[in-house]
Amino acid sequence: MYKKILVGYDGSDGGERALSRAVEMAKAFDSEICIITVIPPASIIIGEIVSPDVINTTAMRETSLKRLEKIAGDLSSRGIKVRYNVLTGDPAENIINYAEAYNCDLIVLGRRRMSRFERLILGSVTHKVAGKSMASDVLVVS
Repeated sequence: MYKKILVGYDGSDGGERALSRAVEMAKAFDSEICIITVIPPASIIIGEIVSPDVINTTAMRETSLKRLEKIAGDLSSRGIKVRYNVLTGDPAENIINYAEAYNCDLIVLGRRRMSRFERLILGSVTHKVAGKSMASDVLVVS
């Protein structure tokens, strides 16, 4: 049913649940899994008050890449086709663009627990992706 499954992975509990569900589906459908982590620009992470140079996004990228390499190695050893990448920018836009560029049939995202205030200020990546994705189905894992 699904040939390529994209997982937006951030290391959170929701990201872990999304990855787990995607692995189940990949086994069932003999699908390839594409795992991406998107690091938002520093100004989004810390707000406009602090200079973007304060956060070292290079270190965040390297840490994320090592984590994805480990996950990909584990999945590959279990016979699951996997590719991975770490991107920088708006998470929702990057997830949608990646899905379109790599012809992913399904996007699997975890639901993050945010307060009403956080949702108001930051918005929800999952909500944005589900609302804007036209080329891929979106599965939100609770």
